[in-house]
Amino acid sequence: MSEPLEARNFFPALQRNVTPTPSGSTVVSYTSDLGDGKPILTLIHGYPQSAFIWRHITPTLLGKVSLFIPELPGYGISTPSPPSKRSVGAALLAALSTLFSGPRHVILSGHDRGARICHRLAVDAASAPPNLKIIGAFLLDIVPTKVQWDRFSDPAIARGYFHWPLLANVELAVGMLKAYGGGRWARGAFRLAGKNEEGLRRLEDGVEVYVGLFDKEEVIRGSCEDYEAGAGVDVEEQVADQREGRKIGVPTVVMFSEAGLGARMDVAREWADWVQEGVPYEAVPVGEGYGHYLPEEAHDIVSEKMISFLKEIEGVELN
Repeated sequence: MSEPLEARNFFPALQRNVTPTPSGSTVVSYTSDLGDGKPILTLIHGYPQSAFIWRHITPTLLGKVSLFIPELPGYGISTPSPPSKRSVGAALLAALSTLFSGPRHVILSGHDRGARICHRLAVDAASAPPNLKIIGAFLLDIVPTKVQWDRFSDPAIARGYFHWPLLANVELAVGMLKAYGGGRWARGAFRLAGKNEEGLRRLEDGVEVYVGLFDKEEVIRGSCEDYEAGAGVDVEEQVADQREGRKIGVPTVVMFSEAGLGARMDVAREWADWVQEGVPYEAVPVGEGYGHYLPEEAHDIVSEKMISFLKEIEGVELN
């Protein structure tokens, strides 16, 4: 009998951890620690995926920077927590703080829903556990949640992201996805992949992992609750942030699919108002037909930029 997905170590070269947190969630993560004083890079996955999305990128980073790669609560491997980005982010940082000793610098990186958690944590940087200092943010293929909802007045955007309002209606969505098949639904989400043939090949082995996780009702429900928070409290917090002038205050890179998100929105302009004036910020389009799943489809391009960003952040020295 094959090992259950929730028990697998997707990264044999890393330590697999199971860490209880004050949120009530038990966070599964994969870590590599280069020792006290060395910076930690988070790699936080999105929907409808798992930490396996980082399988191509991790080998390029191993030995260069300490790594914290969590499984999102509610997505089938870590147990659920309150689903707002602030609550999930706090659970992840609590696990990180437990696993890594000493005062540490943290660079936040995430894709999709994971990038939204990183955005929240970057704005809330002053509230991080006392042994952690957030010094950078690397966000993959998103615009701020409030901006995404505002752009739904464009029919093409509303059609392309129809799953947002659907999944936010939890009870309706859970029933519909169960009837349709959670794994079948997850497979269909990869319509957001690009047209680059090599990129699509890089996705293939991952899709089967994600489909296997979404065959479980608890994953359907947990992920829908994520989207429900994204239609409620997450937006309310961002509205308050902008009204009160709370923005990202650490160096930030946003990478995005030129053929996907970049074809629908001016990503560079959208983010400019969410980063404090004078803070280094760069928006980087990824071309060549790569789509939404950049950590897999375009892992070589992402890795190169990620390593460059780490080197540019003051005080970060890579081995």
